[in-house]
Amino acid sequence: MNKFYVIFPVVLLLTFGIYYTQIAKPEMAEQERAAAKKVEQQQAADEARRKEIELKAQVDAQAQQQARELRDHEKQEKARRDREDQDRKIAEDTAKYENMAAALTKQIADLDKEVADLRTKRENLTRDIFDAAAKAELAKIDRQNAELEIQRMYEMVAQKVSDSFLTKLPPPPPVK
Repeated sequence: MNKFYVIFPVVLLLTFGIYYTQIAKPEMAEQERAAAKKVEQQQAADEARRKEIELKAQVDAQAQQQARELRDHEKQEKARRDREDQDRKIAEDTAKYENMAAALTKQIADLDKEVADLRTKRENLTRDIFDAAAKAELAKIDRQNAELEIQRMYEMVAQKVSDSFLTKLPPPPPVK
């Protein structure tokens, strides 16, 4: 029996070895090849799918890039048109305000000339008023001088008349 414990496991081990090398190993190799082939097919399918997805992604990316470039171009065109409109408006406003400035400058010059003329006229009028006032004062002075002269002459004539013998009454006759 002791031999049985050693012989039986050895026989089973040999049977397993033969079975493994002759039957199971080729089947496992075949299964491995089938699995590897299946994995390769899966990888090839995945690779083809990945390439298809990448191609689609590239096409989508190009379409998005073109759309983005188109939007950017439209934005740039709109900004350029806005700048041109703004520049044109600024040029128009500048011309309008320059014309207004020229007109106002001319108006200012005219008003300055008018003010200068009015000042000259006022100075002339003031001078004329002062001259007239001076003449009036001189006329008053002349009148006063003339009145004084008349009074002096009157007094001289009165003095001469009173001193004159013709104006003296003869002495009254003696009273009898």
